Amino acid sequence: MDLQTADILVKIVAGSVTAATAVFGVLKGLSEWRKATQQRRDELALRQREFRHKQAIFGRELAKEVFADPKSRDALRMLDWLDTSYHDDSDNVLRIRRADVQNAMRTVNLTFTDEEVFIRTRFESLYDHFEQMEHLISLNVIDFTDVETAFRYYVHRAMQPDIQHLGFLDMYDYPQAKAFLQRFRKKQ
Repeated sequence: MDLQTADILVKIVAGSVTAATAVFGVLKGLSEWRKATQQRRDELALRQREFRHKQAIFGRELAKEVFADPKSRDALRMLDWLDTSYHDDSDNVLRIRRADVQNAMRTVNLTFTDEEVFIRTRFESLYDHFEQMEHLISLNVIDFTDVETAFRYYVHRAMQPDIQHLGFLDMYDYPQAKAFLQRFRKKQ
């Protein structure tokens, strides 16, 4: 073999080795890129699950706050019972019927009895909580499904024809509470 042929052969072999190395490098790079992309997807999925868990726990805590608040709890009881007794802030016993609730939530003739003031303050407390929940739902801080079960029964009772709270919510500027209540209508 002459020198020129040997030189060409060396160049071909070197070029082939360089090309193979480049192809191998590209394939290895693509493989590493795929692994890194999959790892990022897995990390993102994990973070999303962790965030969702935190949302659910926070939603549960908010629901527990409503039930722990004595005023809100009284309002929920008024929605649940047709006729029951309550203790006001002075420890007087008040007997409240479902019809009393509707009358107390009126938006005209705004002179109220002590019993009606008791009812209204209880529902104002409940609707303050609903305002906060709807705001947090709209910001995706909590998910509606995390609080829906806790309040579905009570909201359906509040939306019955014999108790119409939407006028009260409009009159006293509770747009978020109204939106929260109306979410349950959409789910029916």
